[in-house]
Amino acid sequence: MAAKTRAYGKQSQDNLALQLRRLRIATPKKDTQVVVRQPLGSIDSNVQQTLLKPRAKKSKRHRKSLVFNTDSSIKAIDIDNVTKKHLHPLTILPEVGPSVLDFADWSNVWTNHCEFIKIAHGSFGGVFRIQSKAQPGTYTIGKLMALQAKSGFGSKTKEFTSPAAAQNEVSLLSKLDELPGYVQFRKAEIVQGKLPAALVNASARFDSCQDESEKSVWWTKACDNASQLWLFLEMSDAGFDLDTVLGGKAQLRHGLVEHGQLTVTQVRDIFWQVASALALAEKEFEFEHRDLHLGNICLSAPDGKVQEQSSELYTNEPSIVVTIIDYTLSRASIPSAKNPTYNNLAKDHTLFQATGTRWWRQYQVYRDMKTAVNDEWRSYSPITNVLWLQHLLVELLEKQSGLDRRQEEAALESNLRALKQWMMNNGYGTEPLRDAQDVIRYCEKKRGNVETVSPISRNTTL
Repeated sequence: MAAKTRAYGKQSQDNLALQLRRLRIATPKKDTQVVVRQPLGSIDSNVQQTLLKPRAKKSKRHRKSLVFNTDSSIKAIDIDNVTKKHLHPLTILPEVGPSVLDFADWSNVWTNHCEFIKIAHGSFGGVFRIQSKAQPGTYTIGKLMALQAKSGFGSKTKEFTSPAAAQNEVSLLSKLDELPGYVQFRKAEIVQGKLPAALVNASARFDSCQDESEKSVWWTKACDNASQLWLFLEMSDAGFDLDTVLGGKAQLRHGLVEHGQLTVTQVRDIFWQVASALALAEKEFEFEHRDLHLGNICLSAPDGKVQEQSSELYTNEPSIVVTIIDYTLSRASIPSAKNPTYNNLAKDHTLFQATGTRWWRQYQVYRDMKTAVNDEWRSYSPITNVLWLQHLLVELLEKQSGLDRRQEEAALESNLRALKQWMMNNGYGTEPLRDAQDVIRYCEKKRGNVETVSPISRNTTL
């Protein structure tokens, strides 16, 4: 072991790429087949990256709910033709289907089997961690979004989601589910009615732990409306979001993050997995996340034995598993669709006017995105992914532990800070930094002094 440590220390001083690229970006999902392909950047033909091949009968995956075999027992509601037409963007999707379910009946079925714990709230709605009563410790995640009405109450409420915007999110959940590093999508259902007592109580418990400015005030607008339409999305439990973990409000298994402080190895693992996942989705779907703040990056402990955090820098398994979530603002070109899937952020002026002290960097990224794309959101502009990667690395390095480090860890931190500076300067050389794939290429290419290396040519084969 001592000899191996010395060898690692020698390599770590000159090559960030080798420290990063041996990490896979996530453990394979249980219902997928693993195939080995060439990496995104063909710099080193001996290096291979594990990608995931979806099952042939993918549609069945969306019915793997925590509540099994109950869909037929939930009462469907007859809706008028105007509402049917209004919901058409959602009901034409095979992941959703034509039925609108009675919210009270839906809640009775779920609460007979599960307990709801609210864990997050935003302008879109609420997120619940749902625990099986029959199997304590088995969780699923539910995202509940209030849908805009065709007319009357809720038709103009900006916090409510239009069926067209909801269609975009469901489509992206379904397609990105095929890729490692993204949340596994289970099902989607439209329900109608007042917010059930179980969810009201879960929301009240959540609000009791929040600052006044962070309480879900607008939620009450929809709670007591018997005609309110909702979209429920069920996804796999990807762990705790990075913002919560770094705030010391959540503890990962095995004590992976102590008191909200990251080790330099964890900084590397988190950043590399996010950058790799973005680069892969860029290549497959011309994907831009456009809202990749710390609350939309989830962390969980890897299966099996956890590597010692202070041991070898090189490992085939990450010390933390990372999952990217929430595609409400995202953009992608889905092969089967005639037009790109995107949210026209030019209509949301408040997004670019947000101010505050806690998330001021996040708010600035929105404004930087608007400038970078010239407020034109339909086209593919992956520089937005680079802006969020810059934001992520700055936040991660700020939150790392200040404890004394070994020589290898000090060298890794130096290289990560050099990478941050390179990204903040928009890349060295004659070609500007364009996308997450450029970041991956840079990490593959890097040798020696970071300031002498420009991004790899656009002609490089992916």
